[in-house]
Parts: sequence; structure tokens; C-alpha cells
Amino acid sequence: MTTQKSVPWWTEDVTIKRKRLNALRRRYQKTKNNEELRGYSKNIYYEENANYQTTIKKEKIKSWKEYCNLTPSTNPIYKLATNKIKKSQTMTTLKKTRRITQSNLNETVKAM
Repeated sequence: MTTQKSVPWWTEDVTIKRKRLNALRRRYQKTKNNEELRGYSKNIYYEENANYQTTIKKEKIKSWKEYCNLTPSTNPIYKLATNKIKKSQTMTTLKKTRRITQSNLNETVKAM
């Protein structure tokens, strides 16, 4: 049984992949006499390392999205991070005729 990691994105799958990667690294490092076997072990290790790094990135992104969705929507930091902030709409003045325009917001609302 694995212990709980201090990072929220760490999962059981990441633990398994990490242990497998460490075993492949040890196998690659111990293979010294046979160059063909060493090259084979090296290729497997590097492929598994790329897979492990990709898994970590995906888990971090997934965890961040879940955290942002669970956070109250009143906090603008998470809205900004998830690109959910809308720009405020400001009302402008309207032209009644060619020369007369509304000077304030109340007149604009009445004209509409």
C-alpha cells in the first residue's frame, strides 16, 4: 500500500509508473558488459521516462482544473486562471439627431 503524497495530483498510477521507471533505470545502469543489451535497456528507459513525464503533466493539469471548479466562483483569481472573467460592458451615449447627443447614462437609457 502506498502512502499519501503531499501533492494533490499524485495518484496510484503515478506511483506505479515511478516504481517501474526506477526499476528500468537500475537495469539500464547495471548493464555494462553487453553494449547491445545496454542500448536496448536505454531505449526502454527513455521511452518510459517520456511516458512518466507526460502522465505527471496530465495529472497536474487535471488536478488544477478540478481545484478551480471546486473553488467558489466569487474568487477572481481562479476565474482569471481559467479564463472565465468577462469584461464589463459600459454603456455609451447615443445620438438623437445629427447634433444632439445624450450627456449622461440616464438620458441614454430613456432614449433606448
